[in-house]
Amino acid sequence: MKRSFVAAEGLAAAGVDREWLARVLTRVDPSQVPVRLAPRWFRALWARGIVAVAMPWAVYLTPPMMDRYEAATDSSALGRLLVHELVHIEQFRRLGAVRHVAQYAFDYLRGRLQRKGHWAAYSAVRLEIEARGVAAFVMEGPR
Repeated sequence: MKRSFVAAEGLAAAGVDREWLARVLTRVDPSQVPVRLAPRWFRALWARGIVAVAMPWAVYLTPPMMDRYEAATDSSALGRLLVHELVHIEQFRRLGAVRHVAQYAFDYLRGRLQRKGHWAAYSAVRLEIEARGVAAFVMEGPR
């Protein structure tokens, strides 16, 4: 069984206002972003605790996150996660591949050089801060 869906479906299940999201994320159409189960080899590259990764063409989830979507449990948390990952796709499109990867790596390595642990360095990455902020803003709903 192929375990995937389109981001717009997950956002609708979470009650995310589609028009509001379109006003906030202008470069991403959730109906065109597949959400897929991440293959085992891909997950092996992720840091422990990561539950989703955005690539320019899709969002990949761990099996437990896909299970939560399929069981329709905690749709609000999944909605926030999907918005967060869509922000990363928006960032990639806004900055381009080289600038996106360079900024992310620079921020993360700067944190590690400051002797921050993995999670503290990850949390201090500007692109992650933006994604968390936009996800919270979108989930609050239109103003």
